Amino acid sequence: MTMSQGRIVRPLGAFERTIDFYMHRNPVQFSLVAELDRRVSASTSASALAALRDRHPLLGVAVDRAVPEAVFRAAEGAIPLEVAADGTPWRSVVAVEQMRPIPPAPGPLVRAVLVPRESGCAVVLTFAHQIADGVGGLRALLDLVAALDGEELAPGRVPEPQEDLLAHVGGAADAGDAATGAPAEDPAEDDERMSAIGELMPFAGRRPHVDALALDQGLTARLARRCRLERTSVHAALCAAATVVLHRRGREFVRVLSPVDLRRAVGLPDEVVVRFAGARTGAGSAAYDVKDFWTLARHTRASLSRQRTPHALKAGSAALAEHPPSSSGDAEAMMTAATAADIQITNLGAVQPSWQSSSALSALWGPAQITQMRGEHILGVVTVGGQLRMTELTHDPVAGLVPEMGAVLAEVCAE
Repeated sequence: MTMSQGRIVRPLGAFERTIDFYMHRNPVQFSLVAELDRRVSASTSASALAALRDRHPLLGVAVDRAVPEAVFRAAEGAIPLEVAADGTPWRSVVAVEQMRPIPPAPGPLVRAVLVPRESGCAVVLTFAHQIADGVGGLRALLDLVAALDGEELAPGRVPEPQEDLLAHVGGAADAGDAATGAPAEDPAEDDERMSAIGELMPFAGRRPHVDALALDQGLTARLARRCRLERTSVHAALCAAATVVLHRRGREFVRVLSPVDLRRAVGLPDEVVVRFAGARTGAGSAAYDVKDFWTLARHTRASLSRQRTPHALKAGSAALAEHPPSSSGDAEAMMTAATAADIQITNLGAVQPSWQSSSALSALWGPAQITQMRGEHILGVVTVGGQLRMTELTHDPVAGLVPEMGAVLAEVCAE
């Protein structure tokens, strides 16, 4: 069966088409890592991946670009599974995964690496960005861990494009952050440096720098508690910590890109699919003193809240649906304008695994990715078992960025 003969699953939505056009010349895939406290065989992993593919239909597709508008077609093959040498560091696996683009065909657009260890294992899932975002990838990884523990996964339905779902979402403004204490207007939002366009680096298969840090349970708990007292969020505190560190490194103005999960923002289903929008915040000496950490965090939360109201998200989605890109050049122009930042922070939040698999799951890391933007720092954050973990990928390392972020958070949360 040729690619053009495979069953059409559905056309790509406007945002999925934008990502796919961008990926013609700029491969984007991301990885998530689960560490388990027991060993898992390759055959057990293959069976669990087959169940995972049935559970989430977009894990069994390819992209057909030969038709006027790209479509997802059913792929024949199983999700590829490799077994790494015993004890291989997961950071090395993640780095290599960024050097190996996932082609649009023949599919599937996801692959797995099993890393055996003396007393456990790690599982790395890597997704092409047309079929999933970080939260969707996390859903898949948690379902895979559940399947490895013997849980049955019910077959799922094909998820709709996010534009179709957003069109039916109520568009009222969200006043939920009126009590943050932050001013309604943010001077940084009007700073001309916010709209500076990024620069693409031609994909050359270079190995990225990978750094990671786990906050201990005590600091993670203090951070959550202090954020509640300061009327802000953990994510805003992470943005503030990154801003403080980059400011210390000589960056006068710091832009942070925060993907907004539409599942949580407007109540869309928890499915493996693209369900996000981008929100950018900025801070510098011209806006307010970055030394006032909690004021900065409150400003950041307020700015993000304005950008994630149903009205704002619907308006952005409708504009893209009305004027989608028609070429790779169009998509690259859109992405370099909309996503350029000093650092991107994708925070998947606090994760609650199923009760059956929670005992085996010892750690989660990611999402880990590179998007081919010059000077980018992409920080993936996820909290499980009471520990917040950060994973950074970049081609332009800033010495000590991640550990110093941890030190800043420890300092501002000291009791």
